[in-house]
Amino acid sequence: MDPSKPIDRAEINRQNAARSRGPISPEGKRRVSLNALRHGLTGHTVVLPSEDLAAYQKHCGQFHTELKPQGLIESRCVQTIADTYWRLDRIRAMENTLFGLAAYEPTGEAESEVSPDPLIHSALAQAKALEQHSDLLTRLSLYEHRLNRTLEKAKAELKLLQQERAKASEKALIKAAEIANLKEAQRQPWDPRGDGFEFSWHDLTVWMGRTKLENDADMYRRTGFLAAPPARTTRK
Repeated sequence: MDPSKPIDRAEINRQNAARSRGPISPEGKRRVSLNALRHGLTGHTVVLPSEDLAAYQKHCGQFHTELKPQGLIESRCVQTIADTYWRLDRIRAMENTLFGLAAYEPTGEAESEVSPDPLIHSALAQAKALEQHSDLLTRLSLYEHRLNRTLEKAKAELKLLQQERAKASEKALIKAAEIANLKEAQRQPWDPRGDGFEFSWHDLTVWMGRTKLENDADMYRRTGFLAAPPARTTRK
């Protein structure tokens, strides 16, 4: 190296990195694998390069199918729930990996002092290895606690949004049923969507029929008498 030239630290780092081949021993490789587990919990990237994107997409699709969000805000809540469960599963996988690696960690005992019982030997090995990785386990526990809080908040928000939507829908259906009865009395055709309702005539009649059945069942439960047959509602 020419002492008259300024030192280019970036170039030196690049050269050192190019010469580095990473750990060679099994112990070194295990430690590197644990370093990789430290990532992916607090970053913005939900799916890590080592994870299956198709499995993640299927995972999210199952949540959207079951929770049935409507609109942007509900969809974002469901996506947060799905992503949080994905990260929680990752934490459990990390913990399982730590326990799995611990079974191969040396206990530091002399060969003659190792218990002949493989279960006892495995327990001793795990105890020693987990003690060495106590900081990582503490961080995993902290991340899990934060993710559970995020999960509960998203669930509560989604529940409130869907309850408010259900109440608004019920109110709109009641109003539409009143208008439908009026139009029936006037013998005039009517399409709810034409007056700004978000459901069709078919949706309305199905709801009206179900509501009538529920009311009849409630009356029969309370009085033991059947309700009089209603006048048939038809669309003109």
